[in-house]
Parts: sequence; structure tokens; C-alpha cells
Amino acid sequence: MKHSYFYSFACFILLLTACSGEKTADAKLPIINIDESTGYFENDYTSEAYKTLLKNPKIVQLETKDDCLLGGFASICDVTPKYIVVGGDKKIYFFDAHSGTFLSKIDRQGDGPEEYNDIYFSYFDEENELVYIATLKKIKSYKPDGTFVKEYPKGSFTNLAHTTDGYWGIYEREYWKQHLIALLDKDWKVKQSFLPDREAAFVNGDLYIAPRFREANNHIYTMVDDTLYTNKEEKLSPALVIHKGRLKMPNEIISALDRLVSEGQKYIQMDAALNVGNLMFYNFFLERGRHYTVWDIKSGKLLAHSKSGYFMPLNEETTVNAQFSLIKNDKGYALISTNELAKHGLRDEEDDSNPLLLCVDMDNCTL
Repeated sequence: MKHSYFYSFACFILLLTACSGEKTADAKLPIINIDESTGYFENDYTSEAYKTLLKNPKIVQLETKDDCLLGGFASICDVTPKYIVVGGDKKIYFFDAHSGTFLSKIDRQGDGPEEYNDIYFSYFDEENELVYIATLKKIKSYKPDGTFVKEYPKGSFTNLAHTTDGYWGIYEREYWKQHLIALLDKDWKVKQSFLPDREAAFVNGDLYIAPRFREANNHIYTMVDDTLYTNKEEKLSPALVIHKGRLKMPNEIISALDRLVSEGQKYIQMDAALNVGNLMFYNFFLERGRHYTVWDIKSGKLLAHSKSGYFMPLNEETTVNAQFSLIKNDKGYALISTNELAKHGLRDEEDDSNPLLLCVDMDNCTL
């Protein structure tokens, strides 16, 4: 990747020093030392302990038809007892949750009042069977068959997730150029927001850092400096500390990049983490490559590392690399591509069939 890689990803690094959650000076949080494990980052590594944690793999072949070709950039939006909901190429597809049969899709691209020309984020409301699609300025809801339902003002939200606490979003308070993580009510109004102790980092006066979050098991997770926060009783609370040592991104983003590269120094350019049981799933960019790691929170040990995705059992004989698109109700879901299946002789490289949906039990993720 070209040198501009560093500048583009630098825009998304979390350099915020603290959050208005419940962190205290004497909080006894688990600590993971990333910097001490850099030796493992040179090669793929998987411990025997990790291999025993993901159980009962189940696969569903998503039907392949001209109306539902997913391509290589599809991701799972949701899996319910009724639907497998997949997003890809500005469309939302619905497949039968048991058979993988294609059912319907939302494809309302355009400039009309009931259409969208881009998808900034989407969310499936299982209870009401509605998909909310965020455009640049609006949030629009649709039925699974593509029927337009309603339009809502979007404000400046850049992400949205739903937990039992309510809706969580990230929005920009424009007059301060700050990004806040907010808890919203069902009408998309902010109930309370969580602001770091200082303003988002500025570079050259107008480049600022936006927080982001990941979702798993009815929780959101967001990185603020070295601390991972999660929602608890309508608040953000610290979950664990990740010490990056010399791998930590410097505060002086633009001025430091050329020097760091020329000196051959390593640093994490962008990272995200979440917890499942006693495991931390942590992925980051280092030396122009993406890394996927799994850590034992209690011992601080690295259990698995790969540059291709997380190790997941496909069956008793085969382990594949895949990205968790969804973790819900202690089950992890991933789409297994033709390329990955071909590595194991399970599909021809020229096969243009839709991916497999792989589901593994994660309720045993306690060491």
C-alpha cells in the first residue's frame, strides 16, 4: 500500500485521553501488554487453549442467484431466528435463517425522497422488521421487501448500534468539532452523551479524531487512548487497559509519521477491541498490515494471532481464517469466502457462489 496509507488511517486513531464514564484512579482493571508480545506478530500463532474455545460449528450456504450475488465485500448485519441479513454493494439482502434461501432485498438507490445514494451505516430492528439506513443527511427505514416506511433527521451521526440500554451513536457537535458517544432514545434524541476530558486531537487546525465502537453480545466497545470502555446501565465504564508501549501511536500524528517510517519504528495505526467472556478480540494495523489477535484477559497471554482473520473451526478437520461480522447471544458469525474455502480444497477458486455463513458457539470463552 502506498505511503498515503498512514495519513488516511491516522485520521481515525483514538488519541482522546479519557472518557466521562466511571473510571477512577484506583480502578482495578485487567491489563493486557501488547508491546511485550511483538515477537508473536512476525508469524501466525495459535495456542491449543484457544482451539478448544469455539465449539459446535454450523454452516449455512447462502443461495446464489442473479438477484443476490454478494461479491467480496459483504458483511453480516444481523442473524435472527427468521433472517440472515447481509449488507453489500449498497444493498441489504435477506436470506432464510435455516436454509439460506434468498428471500428479498432492499435496493432503493437514487436521489428520490424514498431512495438513498449511499449507506453510511445500517441497523435491522428485529422486533419491527425494519431496516434503518443512514444517508448523508437522513435516516430512512424500509421493510425487508424494500418498501419505504419513514424518514428521520440524521443529524451528524456516524454510527449506530442497539443494546438493551437503548440506541448508541457517535455524533459530531459541530460548533466545537467534537465527536461524542451518545445514548439515544427511540426517537433518535440524545438522552446523555459521553465526552472525553479534552477536545479531540487537532492536526493542522482542521483534522480531528472521531471515536468509533464495535458491538458484541448486546454491548458496545470503544477505545479511548489505552482504555477499552463498554456500556453498563446507560453509562460507559472502563473494561480493561491495553498497554502498547513503543507500539503506541504518537500524539503528533503528521509530523511523526515520516520520522517513524524512516527510522524503521513500529506503531499501531488503528485498533479496535471487544470482550467475549474472558477473551479480548483485538485487531489493529501495524507495518501496513492488519493483525487479528485473541488474548486471555486473566493471564494477559496472547492466544492467537493471524494476518488473515480469526481462527474458527469449520468442521472437525478444518480451521479457517475469518472475520467476525457479528457476535450475538454468545454465538460468533462470519462469512467464509470462496478464496478461503479454496485454500482447503473445499471450493474451486473460479466458483462465484455466495459465501458460507459460519456460526460457532462462544459461551465457552472462559479459560
